[in-house]
Amino acid sequence: MRNKILLLLLLVSGFAPAANIPPQPVRVATPWPAQNALIAMLGYGKNIVGTSIIAQRIPLFRQILPSIITTPVISMNGSHEVNPEQILGLNAQLLFVPKSMPVPQEQMLENAGVRVVALKANSMQAMVDRVLATGQALGPDALQKAQAYQRYFQHNVERVSHGLAGLPEREKVKVYHAMRNPLMTSGRPSLNQDWMDLAGAKNIAADWFRDKRNGSGEVPLEKIVKADPEVIIAMNRRDAETIMHSPQWQSVSAVKHHRVYVNPQGMFWWCRETSEEALQFVWLAKILYPGRFNDLDIRKETWTFYHDFFGVSLSETQINHILHPL
Repeated sequence: MRNKILLLLLLVSGFAPAANIPPQPVRVATPWPAQNALIAMLGYGKNIVGTSIIAQRIPLFRQILPSIITTPVISMNGSHEVNPEQILGLNAQLLFVPKSMPVPQEQMLENAGVRVVALKANSMQAMVDRVLATGQALGPDALQKAQAYQRYFQHNVERVSHGLAGLPEREKVKVYHAMRNPLMTSGRPSLNQDWMDLAGAKNIAADWFRDKRNGSGEVPLEKIVKADPEVIIAMNRRDAETIMHSPQWQSVSAVKHHRVYVNPQGMFWWCRETSEEALQFVWLAKILYPGRFNDLDIRKETWTFYHDFFGVSLSETQINHILHPL
């Protein structure tokens, strides 16, 4: 009798036992490499049921989220489209893709219970907005972390802006960014241009791709040599070594003064579509204008970011591998 009375009181109060049953975990799929890192940051890495082979190959991703190693890779056809039958076979509930990626039979997927979330890319604002949109799609806890991330990102923008205050245009450091190969770069508008702007860099390629929709492409080496960048940021060590040791690059100021740097890589390349972009322009500003950022310890910044947003305490070795990737 007493138990029946307690149950009745619970029901009247709105606290039915069923309300304590946790919801089924959402199953997430994305062929977008950087989106995997973003999902992991928001606390849903273990919910990824379909991933990218690029994400699987990144050392830190494998260390922080070992399950990614055995997660099925989403296959792509010659037109860079996902296979809708595979997505259904994964029992995915959320499919994250860039807006530029066609999704065949999207309505069929939606009817089968797969929500397709297409998000903008190739700008810093699009990346920050994508964090919020992903958090909204995943759930209240992810949204709360996404909002914390937005505050952190804006804080970094203000810190760097304060450090660069009063910097004359003529004193801005000329920078060249090599992406995918030594002769591949990007200008305005692009994500790469955005983080260079935030760091106070003068992108030598800013006006080279006005007629291209994605603001990037390959350029003749002679054009780079003539622009004479003072700093070169290579997306990988292979390209940095090529630039540093190739005879054709030796007259470039960045090479002569040993100012060729390999871009950091954590869960993804900081310079690309990952939430780790919040560190990219901080890192670059410190490299370009060390005297303006004497109090900025990039190793400490790195440890704190991954601790607060990925929930991991990086070792000194891991920090070294992030800031100086092999």
